[in-house]
Amino acid sequence: MSSPSEATEATEATEATEAGDAVEQHENRSADLKRFIAPGNISIVYLYAFGFILFTLWIPDLWLNWTTHKSVLNIQFAGQALVAVALVLPLLAGAFDLSIAGTMNATAITSSWLVVNQEWSVGAAIAAAMVVAVIAGGFNALLVVGVRINSFIATLASGAILTAYAEWRSGGILITGLPDSFKNLARQQLFWGIQLKVLYVFVIAAIIWYVVEHTPSGRYLQATGDNEPAARLAGVRTNRYVILSLMTSAVIAGFAGIVQTASINSGNAGVGNPFLLAAFAAAFLGSTQFKGRFNVWGTLAAVWVLLSGVKGIELAVRSFRWLNSLFFGVALIVAVGFASLLQRYREHRAASQRTAEAHRVATAKSSATEGSS
Repeated sequence: MSSPSEATEATEATEATEAGDAVEQHENRSADLKRFIAPGNISIVYLYAFGFILFTLWIPDLWLNWTTHKSVLNIQFAGQALVAVALVLPLLAGAFDLSIAGTMNATAITSSWLVVNQEWSVGAAIAAAMVVAVIAGGFNALLVVGVRINSFIATLASGAILTAYAEWRSGGILITGLPDSFKNLARQQLFWGIQLKVLYVFVIAAIIWYVVEHTPSGRYLQATGDNEPAARLAGVRTNRYVILSLMTSAVIAGFAGIVQTASINSGNAGVGNPFLLAAFAAAFLGSTQFKGRFNVWGTLAAVWVLLSGVKGIELAVRSFRWLNSLFFGVALIVAVGFASLLQRYREHRAASQRTAEAHRVATAKSSATEGSS
């Protein structure tokens, strides 16, 4: 039976241990918070804050108006965000999908042509258009995984084929006369003037985020993109994940084509062409945010910040249509360059840590040897 003094000492020791653990947890949380809010991790948030302050001082009447931001959200953000999110999975798997614009073109024309020219119901036409998107994704997967053509070349070629199909099917003219039920697929009002297509973006983004970040399939997908040979040796069926990523990308891009058609209320064989550059710019810029790799929320944040910046400049200098291409082109260069520099910095830091650890071990062994002698 222990004495009261021994019990007191045990209690004090337990309390001291718990206090030490609490302090360590607090320090870890503080360190995690500092890493998260570091400019290198969420630079896009600081960039948006800077732009918001700038335009507030420059054009306060226009910028501090909900109509301005609502127009960005409804008119530009929704379609662009869907296409950018479509790229996240293949990029994580180490593949490029340059056919997203062609897939958008194909589904836009297929759905509108079937509704207007063939008098199909809206639901049946959309289903047929999505079948076209699935075929496009399967064709990409066949070329990349089956024939072993580089994804950059394969999807560039398939995108051109899909655009050619859209031009042929449309006859080179806009397909107009879509019913209101088609238009409402995208433009139906939800709340505060926000349209239904914005909801599509966040639902799809949440699904992809959950799969990538919280399932084994997401980890295998990332392993495939990080080091495919090593992942294959570890038992990961890398071909399966490349196929699934290309198929999913095509399906989302095809859906984006239908949504964009509903937004403009006409079928356009070139509806997806303006989205390609901006989508890659947003995906690569987003890869430098939050996770240090391609991720859904970083991509969406990049889309919003870039489009808001373009809108602010257009309002401040009174338009200039070429600003959009200039802004996204520069953003792509900066994003890819920053990602490359960040990767080199991490590799250098890891090498330095390994060298320091090796030096520490060698010093410890030397001290032990001298002590024994």
